Amino acid sequence: MKSLELFSKECIILLHKNKLLKPLIRSLLIKEELSDVYIESTIKTNIINSYIEQLGLSEDKKLNEWLSESYIEKNDLEMEAIREFQIQNYCKEHYEHKVESHFLKRKNNLDIVIYSLLRVKDYSKARELYLRVSEKEEDFGDIAVKYSEGIEKATRGIIGPVPVEQSHPKLNEILRNSKAGEVQPPIRIDESYIIVRVESFDPAILDDFMRDKMRKELFSMSIEERATKANEDLLNTLNISKVHGNL
Repeated sequence: MKSLELFSKECIILLHKNKLLKPLIRSLLIKEELSDVYIESTIKTNIINSYIEQLGLSEDKKLNEWLSESYIEKNDLEMEAIREFQIQNYCKEHYEHKVESHFLKRKNNLDIVIYSLLRVKDYSKARELYLRVSEKEEDFGDIAVKYSEGIEKATRGIIGPVPVEQSHPKLNEILRNSKAGEVQPPIRIDESYIIVRVESFDPAILDDFMRDKMRKELFSMSIEERATKANEDLLNTLNISKVHGNL
């Protein structure tokens, strides 16, 4: 990253002190990696023109005024326009062979669930409400609004769609092993008794959308790892860690 050589030590210290150095390094690494990604000229032109249209800058006069007011070179705008296309192509070339193994590692974090939930601190009350809901004496949403003591009260008990893994471990197990529509008996989690009903459970599948997501995750992980190392190496080389500690 030769561009960092243009910065004085004082400038590097200032960037580091304001937590801007690593994001800058990350941005430079991405730009460096994408610099050799080829885009056929016609496709490139279409992408850039479409991007400029979305900004409402199709007229040359408006475009030039916007560039001047934003202190941006036209070339930089064009690079921003093709960034997403470049990333997609780069990721396909470099990470497609790692997609399946990465997906298997991440799958539990990608399963999505929608469920109804209500919580109360008193077990007897929880048992009563469970019977009323499970025997369909009263609607789950109505009971959640009336009796639930958590934030789900405002959403008629509905939680999600959310990744299953975001839930408490005990709740996670119930969500994974319940059939949609079945009301589960109260269980104690922390200081409350929880009643839950799975509304829908969507296990992650490795379709085209997920493949693209996995490739980009791998790319981001690689860039983050390299940015962290480059950041540390630069600070150590300039002995900035000690200097910053005395600021």
